[in-house]
Parts: sequence; C-alpha cells; structure tokens
Amino acid sequence: MAGSTMYAVKAQLLTLLQANSTLSSIQVTYGDSGEAMRRESIYLGDVISDSHTPEALASGRRRRVEDFTLNVEVFVQSKAAGQQECEQRAIVLANAVETVLADYPSLDDGVTGLMFAECSGMSMSTAEAGIDGPRVQVTVQVHVKARLQ
Repeated sequence: MAGSTMYAVKAQLLTLLQANSTLSSIQVTYGDSGEAMRRESIYLGDVISDSHTPEALASGRRRRVEDFTLNVEVFVQSKAAGQQECEQRAIVLANAVETVLADYPSLDDGVTGLMFAECSGMSMSTAEAGIDGPRVQVTVQVHVKARLQ
C-alpha cells in the first residue's frame, strides 16, 4: 500500500520544470539551495495539509485519496532593478511554473495514482535587502490529488 505520493510528485515536477525552456537559465532545485541560491531561483518547498480519506467505506483494505498542497518557491533578487521590476520578473517565473502545471496536470503520467496537480494560488512578498537590492518571493501553491493503493 502506498503511503504517500509527496516525494514522487516533487521529483516529477522538478523534472518538468527543469525541462521547461522558459526556465532553462534559472536555478531550479528540489529544495532550498541556501547560500548557493542564485539571483533567480525556483525550488520545491514544503508540503502542507496532507490528508488521506477513504475512497469508499468498506471492510478490509481501503483505497485512500491523498490531498495536499505543495509550495513552489520563486525568488528574484536584483541590484539594478527596483522593487516593481523585481516583482514583475518574479511573476514571469511564477507564471512559467503555472504554465508547466497547466500543460501537464497529470505531471506527464510520471506518478502512479496521481489524479491531478494544479496551481491553486500564489502569494508574494517583497523586501529590501540593503546593497543587494530588492528581494521578491512568490509562493505558488500546487494542489495535488492522488489515489493511494
């Protein structure tokens, strides 16, 4: 019985994002690259609110439906550009993530049991980082639903 698709979804989404031509010059990683983060970076973040519910009420082993949100983090930091331009660039990259999800809602059939993965929302935060200029973080929330065997 499969316990979760969390890892498989992240791994397959990473493959699709790295193959996207819009993101070919962007650092796209499985997790936070910390000190090695570039000025434009995308990484797969936390999985939140993972729930499992029985697909049907029956005796014995029951199939479950897994439902969770995966955060995809988009970071842009720019010395030359101001906050407005930095936010604009971050949204361009976030939209590229959303486009990959729209084009591959089943993640190219790379995850057993996956029903869909879709963009369910975004949030944006902007701050000045001193001499390094503005830093923008856009969090793309990805809603995932899968059948667990």
